[in-house]
Amino acid sequence: MSATIVKTAKDATGEYREMLIRLMTRQFYAETATAEVFGRSIGCAPTLREKFIQAEFAEEEAEHSAQLCKLFEDLGLDPEVVHATRPSAAKFWSLDLDNWIHIAVFNFTVDRAGSHQIMEYRDSSYEPWAKEMNSVLEDEEGHYGNGIENLREFAKDKKVFAEFQSVYNGMLPVTVKRAFGRPTGADNDYCMKVGLKRHSTEQVLNRYLKEMVVYMKECGLKFPHFAAFEKVGAELMPSTREILASNQ
Repeated sequence: MSATIVKTAKDATGEYREMLIRLMTRQFYAETATAEVFGRSIGCAPTLREKFIQAEFAEEEAEHSAQLCKLFEDLGLDPEVVHATRPSAAKFWSLDLDNWIHIAVFNFTVDRAGSHQIMEYRDSSYEPWAKEMNSVLEDEEGHYGNGIENLREFAKDKKVFAEFQSVYNGMLPVTVKRAFGRPTGADNDYCMKVGLKRHSTEQVLNRYLKEMVVYMKECGLKFPHFAAFEKVGAELMPSTREILASNQ
């Protein structure tokens, strides 16, 4: 049986409202932090073309953040208060905002992870949120295309690509933990029950990794070893471990 569609903010009550706000807050943290990353990256982008692209991406992420601000306000929350609880962008994503390789790895890795979550929110039972996510996802597709382009460019230089691999080894585990969270538990079950998500965290994460590995194998990029995930406390299901092991 499909979950009941919640059409307005006033209809979001009780446990449903609490979980909705938690999910939206996590997305808001990611969108605002990503806007800051792209804004800062204009300074270290190596070409005018890349500077223009980063500026465009920063504007789009800011627009996504503004859309979430409106959704928060409809729910009676002050976006400024929510934003004040977020760590700095550099700390939130564990990257150097002035290093172009970090930005390129971020674009390929972190930004796409958000897209896979947005695919879930686009089909959310909370209708106001779902409607806003269609335009957000369209922008994100363009971001990932640039991420793949940068990956291919870095793969042309073995020395530089080795650094790309090193940064990726640290960034992917953090992304898995930050963007996807725990793969099992009562929260995950509840979200699926009420339709805030349509797939389990395990399924969404695996979909993301399977998409990514196609481009990784093309360029010779490898998944980090399991110890890197254990170091940051990222929980992995057997099915996820199988995907990671296929390209280590």
